[in-house]
Amino acid sequence: MRCHTPPYRERMRTVVVPEVLPGAIARSRALVEAVLAESLAETGADGPVALAWEWGLTGSRPSPITLSLPVGRPPSREEILAEADADPEIRSGSLGEPTAGDQVWQAALILRWLAGASDEIPVAQEDRGRFIGARDDYARTDAEIRQVRDWAELGLRESGDLPVPMDPDDATRPWSWDAGWMNAAWLRGVRDFLTWVAGERADAPLSGRVERLPSLTLATWEDSYAEDVLLQGRPGGHVVQPGRYPPPQYGEAIQECIQWLDGRSIRPPVDQHGCGAYVACPDDGPRCTCPVGGRCLLQGCEVCASEPCLTSVHEMTDHLRRGDA
Repeated sequence: MRCHTPPYRERMRTVVVPEVLPGAIARSRALVEAVLAESLAETGADGPVALAWEWGLTGSRPSPITLSLPVGRPPSREEILAEADADPEIRSGSLGEPTAGDQVWQAALILRWLAGASDEIPVAQEDRGRFIGARDDYARTDAEIRQVRDWAELGLRESGDLPVPMDPDDATRPWSWDAGWMNAAWLRGVRDFLTWVAGERADAPLSGRVERLPSLTLATWEDSYAEDVLLQGRPGGHVVQPGRYPPPQYGEAIQECIQWLDGRSIRPPVDQHGCGAYVACPDDGPRCTCPVGGRCLLQGCEVCASEPCLTSVHEMTDHLRRGDA
């Protein structure tokens, strides 16, 4: 009886990046080549990770998670994301062993990154930021971090900050505030946290940890402190303590910053018009998702209509580095 080898156990040929990338791929060819080479150096060329690269770029191999047959063409963005979200297929008989489980999550990450649904660099966490010109494992450059921090400061100037001093009764009811106050607390969290991450203040805004230019690992330690902050006044949480903690929306913003900094979220915590999570942008219209969302609202945003936005975070970074944005 002939023994059939599963597709990820076959010795794969070298994965060749197409000269012209398919429309579903959100990354530059040079970036794909660099990350692919590191990824295969870490995992080898005969597992789900290698399948993810070749299937996502060409469709010429079985899919990495469901082990579907080759489609013979580059998959669409919808197909890539559906594969990334699928449950791993465990098969027997002609396809042999189940998928190599310890690589399946990496394969899913690669597919989401290729399609632009995540900016988390899909290699081991060791100076991953070098692929995009960032430090440590950050998925954002210092220029991008400072830019979003400046957007938060813009929002506080243009839309208003929290009153100082605040009425003690108001201070104990942060979930009853109007959207403007909630948004100001959110913008404060973004401003303070990103200022620390950028190395422009020494102490972390919640833990008080003193660290200039903190690593991503150190920055994410603020997450647990932020959880305590945002649980104030919530079911299962604890009482609001204005003298001890900042408002809960401040903690929410820090958690959102962390997800943006490590690449899990492609949307910055504040948009370029200074709008945070609690206000529409502008004039009650849809919140602007550019530039990181990859989509300018054009006529749907009165500011974008008069000044079209940059369409991607990489384009924004290039302009910042040239000094013309």
